[in-house]
Amino acid sequence: MNWKYWLTPAEPRPRYALLLALGVVILMALTYSVWAPGGAPLAAFSAAVAVVVSHVSAKLIMTR
Repeated sequence: MNWKYWLTPAEPRPRYALLLALGVVILMALTYSVWAPGGAPLAAFSAAVAVVVSHVSAKLIMTR
């Protein structure tokens, strides 16, 4: 497995940043009912997971 590929942003970076931001906003909106009652710790955990999932999704979208 190529760790450098998965741990660095995709090129071109503006498109990657847009895909990442959209993914995080959509995932946080979809999971609001789960993390909102849990308070700040659960919101922080959900945000971290959303960033990871959005990063992987953006990389997979941009490889096509």
